[in-house]
Amino acid sequence: MSPEICFKLKAARKAAKIGQSELAQEVGCKQSAISMFESGSPTKLSEETIKRIAKKLGVSLSAEGPDGARGDVLPGDSSGKGFCPNPKCPSNNSYEVDGRRFFIPDREKADPVGGRFCALCGEVLEKKCPSCGAPIHAGAVCSICGDPYISL
Repeated sequence: MSPEICFKLKAARKAAKIGQSELAQEVGCKQSAISMFESGSPTKLSEETIKRIAKKLGVSLSAEGPDGARGDVLPGDSSGKGFCPNPKCPSNNSYEVDGRRFFIPDREKADPVGGRFCALCGEVLEKKCPSCGAPIHAGAVCSICGDPYISL
């Protein structure tokens, strides 16, 4: 799922004049999860919860690609393995540059089977950059927005 869908659902919620707390109560999640989701972090909610939100707000979860094909945009569609956003997880290797700590995620350790949760600590895996939604690559920092994948 792209961050654009998160923003689309946020706009629909605001247009319907429904607060995050009210929506969270109606779809069975926490207000803080709605907030993180609406900030562009699609992996903060389960596929089922996202479907309930979309249904409640009357928003389609289909997207048209550049070739005109339509496809589902739910979180499980991210290609590749995810990484654990928990800086204390043993799947993340830390290093320091100019007094600043970075973490290189070992996606094979965290996500050996292409799952939703970290195999080592149980945290929900990130499949895209948490800041901008760009595809992830081997490394500690997103090549699109420049933010580290994992923050302290």
